[in-house]
Amino acid sequence: MWIELDKNLDLMNWPDVMTWAAGASARGASQQDLANAFLANRSAVGNFRAVTYLMRTPDFTRERGLAYLRPAYRETSDEVLRLIIAASFHHLGIQKSLLDGRQNEKTNASGMKLLTQYLHELHDLKRTGLLAIEAEYRIYHAMAVTAITLNDPEELERLTGRLLMLAEVIGHEELSDRTTNFCITALTDVSSYGQILALGRPQLQRELAPGMEASYEAVIADMAHASLHMGAYKRYHTLFRDGLKRFPDSSHLQNYFLWNQAQAGQLDLSAALPANWDRIERFGWQIEAFQELGRALAEGPHRAHHQRQHFLKVVEITNKGVDTRLTRDATVERWLRARARLGLREYALALDELRVICPPNPDDFLYRAWINALHLELGMTTQPQLVRPIRELEDEARQIYADVRKVSTADPEGLAALTARWMPAAAAYLGRMPDGIAECRGALEDVFRIVHRSRWRMTVLPPAVALSLTLDALGKEHRPALNHNMNFQLRPLRQRVGDAEVWGPVVPPITLALGLLRAGHLENAREWLSMTLVAPGVKGEQTQLADQINTLFKETSEGSRSFPNLLQALSTLKV
Repeated sequence: MWIELDKNLDLMNWPDVMTWAAGASARGASQQDLANAFLANRSAVGNFRAVTYLMRTPDFTRERGLAYLRPAYRETSDEVLRLIIAASFHHLGIQKSLLDGRQNEKTNASGMKLLTQYLHELHDLKRTGLLAIEAEYRIYHAMAVTAITLNDPEELERLTGRLLMLAEVIGHEELSDRTTNFCITALTDVSSYGQILALGRPQLQRELAPGMEASYEAVIADMAHASLHMGAYKRYHTLFRDGLKRFPDSSHLQNYFLWNQAQAGQLDLSAALPANWDRIERFGWQIEAFQELGRALAEGPHRAHHQRQHFLKVVEITNKGVDTRLTRDATVERWLRARARLGLREYALALDELRVICPPNPDDFLYRAWINALHLELGMTTQPQLVRPIRELEDEARQIYADVRKVSTADPEGLAALTARWMPAAAAYLGRMPDGIAECRGALEDVFRIVHRSRWRMTVLPPAVALSLTLDALGKEHRPALNHNMNFQLRPLRQRVGDAEVWGPVVPPITLALGLLRAGHLENAREWLSMTLVAPGVKGEQTQLADQINTLFKETSEGSRSFPNLLQALSTLKV
């Protein structure tokens, strides 16, 4: 629809501009319609106002914004407006970095220095009035976006506090709402999840103003994402479900839900990447990589070749962004690659990834737990040297879950379940170790027991499958041949987690024994070995091999064989 600006509207008065735009939106005007009205003014300030509304349109690009800002900067003689436009140049560049998830020429400390210089120049002008306050707000806003790309949560918290104060000074309800919503999104990008939930809860209870739908949807998505990273999967799912019920056509919510479901390992493994999403460059590769990881864990040992191909695909996808991703995304990238290397039995390469991974924010319980669990899983292999001792990892895990229990919006049981999705052996170990974590004890159901037979929950495993899983845990490949009866016997191992299919997960008891013995928990290891053998009874040539493995572990648990000697003996086994 075509709309015209009110003749008496002062475009230098931001509150008046927002009030006029809100009224036009209530009458059905789109963000593009508002931008067109400002462009029709044919002035520097009109061009600038137009760009602020064009940025909310789905097909906005940095180049389109610059096409209107360049002539505005050249033509205006107002020094304050020039500073506003200059800050907007930087904002468009840094915003592109956020959308793409990649560093660019604006993603550096010199950008922050430039914006600080703009702030000094503004103060030197000694101008008063709304335009000067708007300039200060716009510069601080650009600084906050820059702090996100620099992964500086402390600076970001300082800047968002300043923005909220300036919004109060300007005194327009829509600006206060938009500023709060921006702060929620900004804090999401540096994983300050506790603050996000505190800021977001009141926002969702406010009456929705015309033209604020996209901002409101972003708050729902950010709060749901924060809940997931605090282990509160049920709350996360409820937020998205209720949000999509209220905004059923929201591609923003649909796409963010898909991204988060992929991380949680609950997305249908055949789901396609979202189309026409402005964040596809940043998050599309994450969805693809988590989906490949899910496909790998949906394969049993009789399909080891297919499983390997999926793990290799994860490595291929994550390698495309090495050294270019923003810090938070680089943490996800390295974790995914390390998890795939673990699946490929390339333990040394997995440890190399974990040596340089950026530690997550303390509020990011999910990646704190996942990085810890990945270290633990590597400790339950035959890898001779670790980055960190098992006992140190045990203490860290206890601290993580103790921290989670202190936060009312976090969920330790949910965190344990999310961890068990990708690292079931680590979750089971945390439930079995001395002074184990209560919320992880349920993961012990994923460990099969070997007494007279090998049994996973209520399912008896064919000896060939149990032996294959055992040898795989020792870093040795053994592909079982299955007949029709065996395939039928294994059908109960096909499970569903959300909309995703998984195989098991089936954890061999030998992994827990390796972890307990490496940590020096001999008494606990003996207790574990009294409940289950570590290698299954098989007929024929493999009988001697199984007996040899069981004897080696028994000797180590009794203290007559050292752990390094156990690893050496295991390395010489002939399969």
